[in-house]
Amino acid sequence: MKNSIFWATFTASSLLLAAGFLLPGQASNIPLQIAQQPNCKSPQTTLDMNMCSSQEFKAADTKLNQLYQQLRAKLNSKQKQRLTVAQRTWIQFRDRTCDYEAGKFEGGTLAAPTYVYCRARVTQERVKDLEDYLEEANL
Repeated sequence: MKNSIFWATFTASSLLLAAGFLLPGQASNIPLQIAQQPNCKSPQTTLDMNMCSSQEFKAADTKLNQLYQQLRAKLNSKQKQRLTVAQRTWIQFRDRTCDYEAGKFEGGTLAAPTYVYCRARVTQERVKDLEDYLEEANL
C-alpha cells in the first residue's frame, strides 16, 4: 500500500514539475493530452505506460477482490481463516516481487511503470488461482 501511494504521488509530482517547465502555449495542451486515452497496445511515453499499467492493475485487482469474496462465501470458518492468511501473505509476496523487478530501474523513469505492471501481472496470476479454488469449491 505504501509503495502504491508513493508511486502515485511520484507520478503526479513528476507531471506537475514537467508542466511547469513547458512554455505557456505548450502547457495549454496538457489537459487535452492527459484526457486522451493512451494506446495501451503500444504505449509510447512513460505517462502512457503508467496509465496503462494502472488501468490493467485496477481491473485485475477488482476481479481478484470479487473472486476472493465469492470464494469466502463457499468456505467453512477454518478454510476462510486459511484463505485470509494466504491472501495477506500473497499481497506481501506480490509487493516484494514487484519491488525487486522495479529495482532494476531505481531512479529512472521506468521504475514506476515496471512496478505497477508487475502488480497487474502477478495479480492476474492470483486471479487464476482463485478461479481454480472457486471451481473446486463449487464441486
